[in-house]
Amino acid sequence: MKVILAENAGFCMGVRRAVETTLDMVRKGDKIATFGPLIHNPQILGLLDERGVETLHEIPDHRDGTIIIRAHGIPPASKDKLLSTGATVHDATCPRVLKVQTIIGKHQKDGYATVIIGDRNHAEVDGLLGFAGETGQVVSNEEDARTIELASPYIIVSQTTQDDKSFDLLSGIVLGRFPGGKVFNTICDSTHKRQAAVLALCEKVQAMVVVGGRGSANTKRLGALVEGKGCPVYLIETEEELDLKSFSQYERVGVTGGASTPSWTINRVIHSLESIPGPGESRLANLLGRLIGFLMASNLYVAVGGGFLACAVTSLLGESFAWVTFMIVAAYLFAMHNLNRFNGSETGRFSDPVREKFRLKYRWSVLGLSWLALAVSLGLAYAYEGFSFPLLAGMSALGVLYSFRSIPKGLSSFIRIRRLREIPGSKTFFVAMGWAFVIIVVPLLGSSHGLGPGEVGAFLFVLLLVYVRSALYDVFEVQGDRIAGKETLPVCIGRDKTLRLLYGMIVLLGLLLILGPLAGLLSLVWSGLLPVVLYLFVVTRRYDKGEFSHSPKLEFAVDSIFPLIAMLAYLVNIF
Repeated sequence: MKVILAENAGFCMGVRRAVETTLDMVRKGDKIATFGPLIHNPQILGLLDERGVETLHEIPDHRDGTIIIRAHGIPPASKDKLLSTGATVHDATCPRVLKVQTIIGKHQKDGYATVIIGDRNHAEVDGLLGFAGETGQVVSNEEDARTIELASPYIIVSQTTQDDKSFDLLSGIVLGRFPGGKVFNTICDSTHKRQAAVLALCEKVQAMVVVGGRGSANTKRLGALVEGKGCPVYLIETEEELDLKSFSQYERVGVTGGASTPSWTINRVIHSLESIPGPGESRLANLLGRLIGFLMASNLYVAVGGGFLACAVTSLLGESFAWVTFMIVAAYLFAMHNLNRFNGSETGRFSDPVREKFRLKYRWSVLGLSWLALAVSLGLAYAYEGFSFPLLAGMSALGVLYSFRSIPKGLSSFIRIRRLREIPGSKTFFVAMGWAFVIIVVPLLGSSHGLGPGEVGAFLFVLLLVYVRSALYDVFEVQGDRIAGKETLPVCIGRDKTLRLLYGMIVLLGLLLILGPLAGLLSLVWSGLLPVVLYLFVVTRRYDKGEFSHSPKLEFAVDSIFPLIAMLAYLVNIF
């Protein structure tokens, strides 16, 4: 089945800001509570509860720690009461909501009444009424608009997640009865774009799935817009609510998510839908999709790709191809990637739900094969490349210790780090260094060939390439990693800064291939790998622009750089 994800699906800016602010405070070890549910998504609220974030429904007389004001905002009187509790109050109100609050507050001081077009008893609307004072009124439907009474100058504003059609209709009725009101269309840009994208997608698909919390007004509104277009719509919270049999009649299905819906929930829905054969889909295409999912979830594809990368680098350095090198590298990478992914951590349910399902089903089989692969890698290194064996054994020990508790309790209580993986931003660096050592240094020690400028250039190439690949995976999973408490590079410096860093490193890769031969670091044949750099840039750019969503197919596209390098290395050596 063809599944198309709508643009702007999932967390809006205000929700992302509120969730990230809360999680950043949790990482610092603060005692955190939110006044009211932070956002309207039960899955996120449950995960925050697991991280120790309490939800307050009443304002206490006294409170320690930090109280976070929810993304929807609260009345100013409630904020004053929170400040009187003695707690540190952090306002995570969405900036778009703050703008509406400011408009209302300014005009209220000038004697204007306020008409709010929105959902009665919604958290955001309740907060806005607090700024409007006694002259604030809510219009939720046509009956409200036709019965409202206004006896003074007034303004009309909108709940930020309202839809344009309803706002125009209801404000028009109010203006018709009481001319002269000032109208402020305060529907946020994210809502405009999200709704426009859903309406456009309805023209391309046979059915729509809207993912979000049942208490989310904007999620319900998305469903209503789809229904108004005459497109079959399914409103669900998680993939478990999908009736897969009912979707077998469709060839193309669209998916969107409310402003409070996390990316991993949407990804799970997409993955479940993609597993359903459409009426016009061949079994071969479905089988190919399942094969790609298996290769990526098991880390088999990246391990084989690493083996081919090692052989490609060997040939570009003027050495003969050796299957033993391929086996050592592929087996080692298969073992390390799986031992660190399948070591019992449940954080994958947030950052990578596809792999998490695979882990739960095949954990012990994969772990057993991984230990066997590690033994094969070390055995081959000992038998054929004796001098490299101690280095590979040491790297293996460090690789295994990376995810297990290896920091002494006395030291870990002081620096608050129990595992090497908890060092902020360390994952990307350690993975890249591990690849560079096993592909360049380990074979080098097992041969009579000495260390020269060519090997240094090759080491830099592999280091930069794998760093970009690993960091890009971290960008894919940043939202879930924040929830899981992982200290990856995008979690530490942010998604956008990480992507800018990756663009810079991709440029460095290109410059290395162009200038390396001139500086004597690389031979001229290395310039034949420039298409790989361009390919990596295009994939990164298209993901950055929202043209690709995180899926096994996207991961497959990224990891295809390794067999592509092997193919180009073969061609340049022929010609």
